[in-house]
Amino acid sequence: MKNLLKIRELKRINQLALAMRIGVSQETISAFECGRSNPSVSTLLKLCDELDVSADFLLDRTDVSFSMKHFLQKDLSEAELELLIAYRRLSIFKQKRAVGILMGMFYQEE
Repeated sequence: MKNLLKIRELKRINQLALAMRIGVSQETISAFECGRSNPSVSTLLKLCDELDVSADFLLDRTDVSFSMKHFLQKDLSEAELELLIAYRRLSIFKQKRAVGILMGMFYQEE
């Protein structure tokens, strides 16, 4: 969990302070950072919440520290988010049709 070390240092939090905030020992945080052990799901979620990062980031699966949900909730209205969720549930064929309809509406207004 190399990204755990990176984000902890970036936020200027020492191992002991982080450990106390999430209810583990300093040695446990050190073990996570050195790759000697992995957190349980509940501990991982506590780390994510405390450091305001995604689980994928802490597990070194991505270099992007924020979750897409976090990003989308800040930049999209609730109506836009609902449309995006509905769009993602469509088949690829229906997604293409929906884009075609929207583009047609867009060009009609010009």
